[in-house]
Amino acid sequence: MTAQESDEVRFGGRWFGITAVAGAGLFDPAAHGIEPRSIHTGCWRGHVERYEVSAKRLVLRELRAGSADTPPPLDGVAPRWSDRDQAWQYRKLAVATAFTGRLLLGRGRWAERPSLSMGFLPAWVCTEVRELTFRDGALVSAEDVSSELDAVRAVAPARPATGEPAGDWVDRTFSLSYEYSWPAR
Repeated sequence: MTAQESDEVRFGGRWFGITAVAGAGLFDPAAHGIEPRSIHTGCWRGHVERYEVSAKRLVLRELRAGSADTPPPLDGVAPRWSDRDQAWQYRKLAVATAFTGRLLLGRGRWAERPSLSMGFLPAWVCTEVRELTFRDGALVSAEDVSSELDAVRAVAPARPATGEPAGDWVDRTFSLSYEYSWPAR
């Protein structure tokens, strides 16, 4: 198994990876006639989104998607094939989301982090962590929770627990749950 590419959010002028999602209303390719397929082993789900918090709204700015056929235009933007990425790319989008819930965002790598070679990046391996709360796509609050993750690093599950089935561990690392990204919260 391979580490998976994270969706990203530009917040405060800097890019953060999405490490956990609790809520609904993020961009759904299928709802727009896009049927993603795996791009490569680091993108099994077949799509990667780049969002921006702009004027206190969560907006989709870019989309990369694997697809057997040319996907339809999105927000008036036709996709372009990228030989480098082996995927269809949409750039310069302005698709407002109706996301309601919390996003846990991380950037920077903790120097003593264990090697995690599969699944999504959990917040506890990041040096900077922000928790953003949205209602219908509007930013309600933004908190720097970086220091709160310091206590988690010592107890975070870098390997399967003794006796834990390997399949359960893989399922957990391939999720964007708060339970995996920020244990004991």
